[in-house]
Amino acid sequence: MRARDFRRSVMFFKQVNENSRQNRGFTVIELLTVLAIMAIMAAVVLPRVTVLSRWKLESAAKGLASDLRLVRQEAITTGQVSRVVFYVFTNRYQVRLPGEDRWVNLPEGVSYEGSTTFSGNPPNVHFNKQGHPSGGGTVIFKSDQGEKRYIIVTPVTGRVRISKVPPEHW
Repeated sequence: MRARDFRRSVMFFKQVNENSRQNRGFTVIELLTVLAIMAIMAAVVLPRVTVLSRWKLESAAKGLASDLRLVRQEAITTGQVSRVVFYVFTNRYQVRLPGEDRWVNLPEGVSYEGSTTFSGNPPNVHFNKQGHPSGGGTVIFKSDQGEKRYIIVTPVTGRVRISKVPPEHW
């Protein structure tokens, strides 16, 4: 009796397998379910890409502003000229302090927008022992999503600030 039951179950599975081989396509419901899952995943992932891009842009702008303030403070403290040199085409800048040179690469997805308004070749800003800049200027960072941040150095005082809009009299 066991052998007979076993044969019947084997025959049943053979029939099921043969039938399933003939039905190789997907149903409309299965396709719609997959599309719905993909749409939900896209709705969750895409905003995070924008947030990550914005975070990288903000981080790069804050990093440059911090480095500019450091260079100004070092010039005052040491009494020696210190500078930041912008290498627009390679998406990096160099911090030149007395006895120390440091390169900073912009994060992936962040680049310079055009050139800077600082003079020099390559463009640069230096601070004297009183902390006054060689001139005012603006550096524009742009994310791969198109957002911009303006890092602005005020001409006389050397004040450094970050803005989402271009400076007046642009």
